[in-house]
Amino acid sequence: MGKVLVCSQDENKSSNNEIVAREKPVESEEKFEDMEELKEDIYVGIGIKKMKGYKCHLVIDELNKLREHFWETKTNTKNKNWLLWKTIKRAISFDELRASILLEEYNIKPVNGCINHLIDSEGNEYRIPNYCINEPSFEIENVNEKDIKEEKIKLKFYGWKNIEIEVSNKLKGKELKNEIKIREKVEDGKSIRLFYRGKEIQDNEFLYSHDLNVTMPIMLLVK
Repeated sequence: MGKVLVCSQDENKSSNNEIVAREKPVESEEKFEDMEELKEDIYVGIGIKKMKGYKCHLVIDELNKLREHFWETKTNTKNKNWLLWKTIKRAISFDELRASILLEEYNIKPVNGCINHLIDSEGNEYRIPNYCINEPSFEIENVNEKDIKEEKIKLKFYGWKNIEIEVSNKLKGKELKNEIKIREKVEDGKSIRLFYRGKEIQDNEFLYSHDLNVTMPIMLLVK
């Protein structure tokens, strides 16, 4: 993470001047860098959330804390544009279509067609690190499936159909798709695709690796 740049007082100034200076808050901006992009030509997300895939050496809990720190910094009421930052945070939690509509309502536009770099009607720019937009390719030491506690999780879906189901966090993407296919009587020959936070859930991925929860719906596409 970037360092916070703080202005220090001149030791030669009088103590009175120091007191006055300290009473005035020092505006400092913490710099947030993108995580390293994958060397392969791999992209995640769709629409304005389509970005180059990136690596992450953190476990999901640590990554979420990093995300929370970024948004807490940007949406803090001391930040002059905190309301627009809250709008941007909401947009990122939506699918690409609803995100585009929300940003347009507030006259916020992508600079290069992607949500990671935005500009408002007054020319203020907003940069969002990749780890706050899409899910990464985790690069942590091998996690033994036996070490993961199995639990039931409720999932909400939208898109092809709005549904809610409860499944094991140890299901793989392919098994979840089969569960939906049987339950919703999807026609033979039709394929199911699932997207969570802009990233597609692959057939061989365990659900626990996506940190799924009922508050963040999954996009369900059937073609």
